[in-house]
Amino acid sequence: MNLDKFKEILSVPTKTYQEEDMVEFLCNELDTLPGVSYYRDDMMNIYATKGKLNEGEYYPMFIAHTDTVHYKVDKIIVKEENLIRSNTFGKSFSNDEVPCLKAYTEDGLPTGIGGDDKCGIFICLELLKQLDKVKIGLFVSEETGCHGSSKCDENFLQDVGYITQYDAPGNHLISEICSGVRLFERDSEFFIKTLHAIENAFGDEMLIQSHPYTDISQLKKKIDVCCINMSCGYYNMHSNQEFVSIEDVENSIVAGLNMVKELGLKKYKYEYKPIVYTPQTVMNSLVKFMDDEDEDYPVHQLESVDVLEEKDGITISDVFQGDSLFISDDDIPYLYEILKERLISKY
Repeated sequence: MNLDKFKEILSVPTKTYQEEDMVEFLCNELDTLPGVSYYRDDMMNIYATKGKLNEGEYYPMFIAHTDTVHYKVDKIIVKEENLIRSNTFGKSFSNDEVPCLKAYTEDGLPTGIGGDDKCGIFICLELLKQLDKVKIGLFVSEETGCHGSSKCDENFLQDVGYITQYDAPGNHLISEICSGVRLFERDSEFFIKTLHAIENAFGDEMLIQSHPYTDISQLKKKIDVCCINMSCGYYNMHSNQEFVSIEDVENSIVAGLNMVKELGLKKYKYEYKPIVYTPQTVMNSLVKFMDDEDEDYPVHQLESVDVLEEKDGITISDVFQGDSLFISDDDIPYLYEILKERLISKY
């Protein structure tokens, strides 16, 4: 792992709709890589390819996004520090300090380092350098609704066998469902081999979850192959106290290399089927969710729910259990009446 190059990427200021500096940096970087061809589309998404396929082969593809939520500052100063990993989405870490990277302004004030998703960018570039046959996609404006990936060039995906995104915090998360879109089946050859590859890299058991949204859901809708999203080592995301664990980023790179070794250059087909809910099944699911008094499902976990506003409704995702529920705008008034009656009778 080229730590100096990683610091250089983390030092590039980028924010949603203000990603020109990062895109230019990445294009300049790709110009230096032997055997790599790439292009930009009108959205400023970047598509890169390395190696030529033999008959019957398919590219593994790795993706990340080029924006962050942080306001751009004139200069980001990245420092190496020993820090304790923050408790993150269902996992509590020890109090052991580990080598990390943290960002400051020229005035010495903490600022967002943008590991979400500069970690993913760096990992994709490292895999592009180390693998003989691979594709990467770097998409703009993920943080406000996956605008770049929703306009992805579908022609670029035609010879892709499976897709991995690096855009989850910590070192223990795998996204099975994203924005209500199932990415793979747990009993598939793809996931069995992928889970083995990832857990071998991190040396720990992974937590399979539902992710509120990121680019992989948009690509899954465009191509019938298995997809996955995984942790890439950032902590305290979307805050000025965000930091990156160097070890976790290294392990994320190893996980990608392990995946390609395990999966090969094959196509792992998985057809996208939209989840369809009727008003009654939505209400039945929600009432069961609220009434569940099983001791194995403690009430405090109800506080760890992500609510994603969508065009025609909302998706509620439980980050611990991996459940995802879509409620349409037409159903929300009906839901409101049910909840109001329950609260009145209870209190």
